[in-house]
Amino acid sequence: MLEIIDLHATAGDREILKGVNLKIEDGEICILFGPNGSGKSTLLSAIMGYSTCKITKGSIIFKGEDITDLPVDERAKRGIGMMMQRPPNITGVKLGELVKTSADKECAGDVMARADEFKMEPFLERDVNVGFSGGEIKRSELFQLTAQRPDFVMLDEPESGVDLQSIDLIGNKIHNLLYDRAE
Repeated sequence: MLEIIDLHATAGDREILKGVNLKIEDGEICILFGPNGSGKSTLLSAIMGYSTCKITKGSIIFKGEDITDLPVDERAKRGIGMMMQRPPNITGVKLGELVKTSADKECAGDVMARADEFKMEPFLERDVNVGFSGGEIKRSELFQLTAQRPDFVMLDEPESGVDLQSIDLIGNKIHNLLYDRAE
């Protein structure tokens, strides 16, 4: 499903990734471990195509297609989804509108009807992540990913900043996202 070949990338003016090779087959789950600053988030950002990361050498192949130079939205359309460690606040964009816009067309209405499962109903008319707690941000990210229904999911520290009241819900929703493709 995903193959990374001799990937080199910079974040800011510093080279972070130096010759990364990785192959993940369809249906596999891969977990990256390493100390802070070792490049885990940079690798995920490179795969997603975020502008905070510049690929200087190598290739990213997804479902047999070289996506190295594709923008973020094209990667998302091809089935890549990411839950960020620290997603930005998006002033002026309502969560409900973002979810409707990014939702897989087959399940858009169903996902919006299920906002209460993520405890996100009260947030649908609020700007994305503005004033959200850590747990609310993570629930919002999972709600968005569930709506997108990506074929390839990347989770960057999904427990980071999560309160005890949200940890069980988030764990269950991650399980559903990874294992219950009908969700």
